[in-house]
Amino acid sequence: MWPFRKKETHSIDKRALWGTGADIGEPVYAGINVSQETALRLSAVYRCIRLLSDNIAAMPIDVFRNDGETRMPVSRPPAWIDIPNPESTWFEFAERIVESLAMDGNAFILITVRDAGGLPYEMWNLSPREVTVKKGSNGRVFFLWGGETILTRFSPRTPLGDVLHIRLNSAGGSRGLSPLDLARQAIGLGFVTEKFGAKFFGSGQQMSGVIQLPASQPNLSREHISLMRETMEAEHGGSDRAHRPLVLTGGATWVPLSVTPDHAQFLETRGFQVEEICRWFGVPPHMVGSVDRSTSWGTGIEQQSLGFVRFVLMPWIVRLEQGLSQLTPRGQFVKFNQRSLLRADTQSEAAALVTLTNNGIMDRAEARALLDLPPRPGTDRFLIPLNEQVLPPDGQPAAPALPAPQEAPQ
Repeated sequence: MWPFRKKETHSIDKRALWGTGADIGEPVYAGINVSQETALRLSAVYRCIRLLSDNIAAMPIDVFRNDGETRMPVSRPPAWIDIPNPESTWFEFAERIVESLAMDGNAFILITVRDAGGLPYEMWNLSPREVTVKKGSNGRVFFLWGGETILTRFSPRTPLGDVLHIRLNSAGGSRGLSPLDLARQAIGLGFVTEKFGAKFFGSGQQMSGVIQLPASQPNLSREHISLMRETMEAEHGGSDRAHRPLVLTGGATWVPLSVTPDHAQFLETRGFQVEEICRWFGVPPHMVGSVDRSTSWGTGIEQQSLGFVRFVLMPWIVRLEQGLSQLTPRGQFVKFNQRSLLRADTQSEAAALVTLTNNGIMDRAEARALLDLPPRPGTDRFLIPLNEQVLPPDGQPAAPALPAPQEAPQ
């Protein structure tokens, strides 16, 4: 931990840090408003964001420095790695960063306290919807928070700035593009199909149709027709009365008109929208519960986990590592430990560790540390196979030594 001494402190209203994000959204073709808040009510959207934020926040974070060609861990990492601020753990802090990126395409980190060396000591997440990115007459970027507070940009060139801005692809703009804003049409269609299904099964009148009267029946008054409809709804409306037998008198007949959800491709539409939303976030559908189709990422949990880390999480991790490394002293950098997600099954992991230790790539103490086991005496020495030799500079193996000639017996 770094020695703590307040050098610079901002007075902030902590209740306004995240804000309410009152964004009503723009209407979509489905005829429903979709905002960053309402989009979370769709299970596929919520699960995709949770997969990204929870898995990245659960990774341990380390700080290293380069010592020539060797990467050495920093013995006294910045304090914010453990406790970013008095009200957040690192998991909560990192989770909010990824949520901001996944929802808005931007993450704003406000530095409120610095240590004696001027490096960040206490940091808070800002609501991306409460921050406006501006560019001054001198070409420098600054931020307008809450419509009135001006905050400067933190960067290696402006280390005394207030806000570190991490963004997704920006298409050349000053802000990152919001995945939820870009996917509003797909999310809106998902809401419409969900609403249709809820109303269909909620009404319970699955035998919707018309009551057809014989030609000999005299014309009924409007009051009589309304009474027949209200009686029908009272007797058969609602899920509790959906399967009661229908009895008609006076020669009337029931003609069903409705089509089933299967015929209307309702279930297929809902399934397609799950895949569509997963495509926006790059998350494989099988990880959000859509298992109708097989995945090409492998047959085992290990292969699927490797594919998820490599093809989905890796760009997010690199983006965060490069952004957070700006908060460390020069020459140091941040790395997320991905081992918890890349760990293989027990048998494969044991075989890999045996190969590494038997060939002198790591000692047994390092292998025990990877298994979260305490060190044991004598395990910090490397094992080297006896049947191996070092090649000379010409790359050719040395000629085997000939046995010494024996003298003839006298």
